[in-house]
Amino acid sequence: MKTSESKQNSASRKYFYELNFVRAIACLFVVMVHVTAKYYHLNEQTFSWATLFLNQVSRLGTPMFAIISGFLLYNQAINRGFQMNHFVSSRFTKVVIPFVVWSFIYLLLISYPFPWQENGREMSYFLTHFFLGDSYFHLYFMMVVVQFYILFPFLQFLKTKKWMIALTILAFFVNYFHIRRPLETGNELLTIFTHDRSSILYWIFFFMLGGLLVHYWGFIIKKVEENAKFCVIIALMMVGAGIYEYEVFGFYSSTRIANLIIMPIFFISIIGVYFLMSNFGKLRKQIIELGNLSMGIYLVHPLALYFINQHASFLLERTRWIPLAYILTVAASIIIVKIINKLPLGQYIVTVAGKKKTKKTKQPDNTHQKQIAV
Repeated sequence: MKTSESKQNSASRKYFYELNFVRAIACLFVVMVHVTAKYYHLNEQTFSWATLFLNQVSRLGTPMFAIISGFLLYNQAINRGFQMNHFVSSRFTKVVIPFVVWSFIYLLLISYPFPWQENGREMSYFLTHFFLGDSYFHLYFMMVVVQFYILFPFLQFLKTKKWMIALTILAFFVNYFHIRRPLETGNELLTIFTHDRSSILYWIFFFMLGGLLVHYWGFIIKKVEENAKFCVIIALMMVGAGIYEYEVFGFYSSTRIANLIIMPIFFISIIGVYFLMSNFGKLRKQIIELGNLSMGIYLVHPLALYFINQHASFLLERTRWIPLAYILTVAASIIIVKIINKLPLGQYIVTVAGKKKTKKTKQPDNTHQKQIAV
């Protein structure tokens, strides 16, 4: 029933099944980017038409994560208030500690020459490398998130609808001009950070967009639910625009100007898939569960990919085996996350959403209560 389900979708609620669904899609996109990137590097830096398609379309995943992160933080601040002590403690436990832990895990995996070892890197180089999130190829985005967390205690003072509109527009132009011409600071070290892909200046629009969506979420979800099929068509059109872009201009990264236009439309439209799957309750429930594991999968999937490359590299060298390599990477990542989560202090290594205890009431969307890790 559309009416009853829409009533659940006010921005004041704490649990967002549709966002967890979208976050699962974002997670699957990111894994696909890295699986196909491995194919690219194993084939003398060339793609097949199929792996190019999968790689480029999947680059929508990382900005989707940024939008969701911004939404969840602002939703809490707008609807339940902001408590500095809780914020710092929560972010440190759920993001900073896992970032540090996995940075060292991956550095050890590649036998990185630490400064305290014989013939090791200089300490200044190591620290720069570490805090750029360059310990392994995917950790840069963790540093992007940390930078937004540093800004958020100040940004949350300006959380009214009018301020959010103004800040989102400002963030759009900051992103646009920084992509066109990265900021020159006059300081060599600072310029290294502003020019790196981990700079918040490449991503700030998506975080602010997420915050702005909080103010309109009830209306947005109602309209998406009523026009789910049309929204999915719009999402496919955005994918088509991405295909046209790489066919005409060559392949691109996640930090591109076109994303500033494509992502707001795609992010809202893709939620239509969530509503179209209302008759496939069990499958939708599994996708939502995957969303609960998404941060853990993001952290560990390169580890799974590393071992596949070491022991079954043929799966990554041929296009026909890429689907199997992808499935194995996702499945192994889920298993690793669940095992780690069972360990003592496992919550400091990977963040997994917990169950919400509620009274037994009928759920219109037939989805079990799960907490989104924010």
